[in-house]
Amino acid sequence: MIFLILAIFSSVILFFLFKEFEKQKINTHNAITFNYLIACIMGFLLHPTKNELNSILYADWLIPTIILGLLFIIMFNIMAITTQKLGVSIASTAAKMSLIIPVLIAFFINSNTPLSNLKISGIIIGLISVYFTFKKETKVNKSIFFAIVLFIGSGLTDATIDYIRNVYLNEVNEFTLFIITIFFVAFILGLINIFFNKEKIKFKDIKAGLILGVPNYFSIYFVLKSLEILGSITVFPVLNIGIVLISCTISWLFYKEKISKINWIGIFLACISILLILWF
Repeated sequence: MIFLILAIFSSVILFFLFKEFEKQKINTHNAITFNYLIACIMGFLLHPTKNELNSILYADWLIPTIILGLLFIIMFNIMAITTQKLGVSIASTAAKMSLIIPVLIAFFINSNTPLSNLKISGIIIGLISVYFTFKKETKVNKSIFFAIVLFIGSGLTDATIDYIRNVYLNEVNEFTLFIITIFFVAFILGLINIFFNKEKIKFKDIKAGLILGVPNYFSIYFVLKSLEILGSITVFPVLNIGIVLISCTISWLFYKEKISKINWIGIFLACISILLILWF
């Protein structure tokens, strides 16, 4: 259970680091780029069988990692923008409720994928929860576009990972190699973007990337460890609900983020939706 708790808090920390980057005038894109370098190095150092690293060049999943590396760095930047412009509660709910999308994609692509009445109810409740969580008492902010992109993009990214995991990957070690490769590709693509945009890289951006890369890597590492012990039927519902509830509560208590009654209803419905989708 300790690995699952650590996975939740590693994920929650990411949202609040983005808030701090905004306060400290950190170039978030630069920090995210170097975060992937740190995550890649940590993955290499902690990988149990380093001799398998040579097999990456001959892996069937090498080409898809280029697409996923691009998705990773784009969606992480979108998550940062959503957090900074709209708050942690909206960003965390959008990111975690995106699980609706891979469930629907799996159902439409594979007719053998079961979709019970409870799962359908969970999807409907999930969509309602997203609307309630995004709803603000003031006039609609144009920045809500980022939350919608985060919701859809995170779902498509998860669906792609799920597909590759089922088709190409056989072992946990191979999945770890797969993630390390995605981190490396995301880092290279981030550097290319920095170069073409002629952005100045400051030491504080690199330092922020180092700080961000540690919880980012461990958010995945601890999930994999939790899956080995508890299994997906326990891990994913607790993980998603934990991230939404804890991030929203901390943002409300310590960052004085405005969360209306209807937003709290949306957050509560999101937790119900996660349970229905992942447990039934």
